[in-house]
Amino acid sequence: ARVVGDFNHAERCKDSLFMGTPPRGYLSYSFKKICQRYEDKPRYVTLYDPHIHIPIYSAYTFKKSDGEKKVDFPWMFEPQLASEKSSSNMEPFPQSTSMHMNFEDTQAVLEDYTDVVQYERGQLNPDEHQADPLDKASTYSLTNVVPQIREFNMHHPQTPQQLTHDPSQQHGPRGRSRVHVVRLLLHRV
Repeated sequence: ARVVGDFNHAERCKDSLFMGTPPRGYLSYSFKKICQRYEDKPRYVTLYDPHIHIPIYSAYTFKKSDGEKKVDFPWMFEPQLASEKSSSNMEPFPQSTSMHMNFEDTQAVLEDYTDVVQYERGQLNPDEHQADPLDKASTYSLTNVVPQIREFNMHHPQTPQQLTHDPSQQHGPRGRSRVHVVRLLLHRV
């Protein structure tokens, strides 16, 4: 991931935004604008609150997939949130939990979801909305995750992923089919 001052000035990050324009009205100098990079390629953008360790929104391009959730990817963190001199690519969490202390002040860590009965990891950019295996892998960053009540999907059989229609059935300008999605987290402070 690359922490940026402006999505429009970061290489290909604005491609995830409708008409290259980020949502407005979420102004806080403490929020971090992240160009989510995996394997040296920008995948989507996130506005992240490093104080409460959750994304405010993720914006991405919906890509028709098989709709299957892949669980064989490791959970990753964003090195640049801890240090601007770190890698601009998301990386798998280190095996040593003592290493997490280097970045647990700026982002969620695996321990935040360990032994928690009521919540699970809910992806704002779900892997089911991505077709390419590397795009799917990039959704497994804890900066793309909010605590979701475990029973949410049980009580709501039509999950947000199931409610999303097939955008390939609609065509945009010049016959192209491209759907930009912004998933926003609403919370009380």
